[in-house]
Amino acid sequence: MDLKSKRKVKEFQEEEMPSLKDSIDDAAGFEVDLDIQWESLIDERVNEELWFEGWTKVYFLPTISAFEAICSDKLGREALEAELESVVFKNVAGMTGEINYSDGALTVDKEPCTNMDKVDKRTESIVPLLEGSL
Repeated sequence: MDLKSKRKVKEFQEEEMPSLKDSIDDAAGFEVDLDIQWESLIDERVNEELWFEGWTKVYFLPTISAFEAICSDKLGREALEAELESVVFKNVAGMTGEINYSDGALTVDKEPCTNMDKVDKRTESIVPLLEGSL
């Protein structure tokens, strides 16, 4: 990751992450361990001005919405807290992307600037995946 990209990541971490992390934790009802593989999220094929929007819409918002749906009652909150160990955001799978849950880790492996506005579709993938595993 070059210096320019590092600066963008740092800017996001300082300006956007605190509220997004708080929203994830609030939705889950506990402090969620995030493992963000920043270097893989850098998409040099698109304007860097889209990175923040992509990271927010592809990774954070679907996860927040899914946790809100799952944790809408006490049973869901307890199940998520008992089973979820971490959330991983990365871009390794490329165009196909994948969302999976294994060994206590929810992994959202998607391209950060592709189909950004399909937040609901990603949420709809996460909810049944987690509900079927908790």
